[in-house]
Amino acid sequence: MKKLIANILFLITFAFLAVGPVSALEEKLAITLTDLPDYKNTTEFRVYYTYFDTLGKTANVNLFIEKDGNGFRQTLERDKTAVSGYFEVKNADIYDGQGKYNFYASAVTETMTKNSGTISTTIDQNAPGNVTDYRKERVNANDFKLYWKCPSDEDVEKTYIYRSKDTSFTADSGTRVQEVSCNKEESKTTIVVGDANVDYYFALRAIDHAGNASGVVTDAPGTVIAGQVAGAATEAGEGTVEILPKEVGQGGEEVEEGATEEGELDGGTSSEAGEVMGEKTSAFNKKYIYVLLILGLLAFVVSYFRRKK
Repeated sequence: MKKLIANILFLITFAFLAVGPVSALEEKLAITLTDLPDYKNTTEFRVYYTYFDTLGKTANVNLFIEKDGNGFRQTLERDKTAVSGYFEVKNADIYDGQGKYNFYASAVTETMTKNSGTISTTIDQNAPGNVTDYRKERVNANDFKLYWKCPSDEDVEKTYIYRSKDTSFTADSGTRVQEVSCNKEESKTTIVVGDANVDYYFALRAIDHAGNASGVVTDAPGTVIAGQVAGAATEAGEGTVEILPKEVGQGGEEVEEGATEEGELDGGTSSEAGEVMGEKTSAFNKKYIYVLLILGLLAFVVSYFRRKK
């Protein structure tokens, strides 16, 4: 019996040494930032972060920014303690005009400091040039074929096409009918389908990677107003009225249609820290299970010998 008790005590001691005291778990700290879009046309936006500490300690989180190559400095908003949140980047944080800006966050507990990886975005608020060489052609009772040339800007991305039955209208989301991809100085055509035997007027605007919009080029004889493009810095004012050739016969190729709504620029919380949290929590729970199993075994043995007596 003494030998059995000695073996049990040995197993308990070994298990505790292997598991280690729960209160003495090694602290690990992780922090991550959600990626920003490659381009932004605003100097006010949010940068999202998430951190995790294996001991559940509260961290003090701060965000740092630099104009590419100019050295990091702290943002105006600071000292966040929520596990997941965001920093409001303000106009004053964008201290050196347009260009590429880098960000990282630092999380600090009583005993540890951890920096996130660096994320970047380019601030671009310059509108691209107007499309050129625009003309239209009626190919049948329903269809119009449009021709144009994309501007010479390196970062031009697409052309928005607007349509109206009215000689004067606003080029905005209410009149936009197509979105066509566009590269620097590329010649483009597209077919726009309408109601039979209706005279339509069109307007075109070039959009760059950051969402900035050019002025309006139109065939409407009246006044076309450059309306708001969602999230874009725009070249405001009335568009240029082109003098068009007479409508000619059928023909033309169709460019894929399918306007896509512009997405939200600011993200939510990152999943990277969530994965770290899952791993640490799992290991933590396993240690508790081992300890409880050993204590249960010890209670069983003690109860058994008491009954023998």
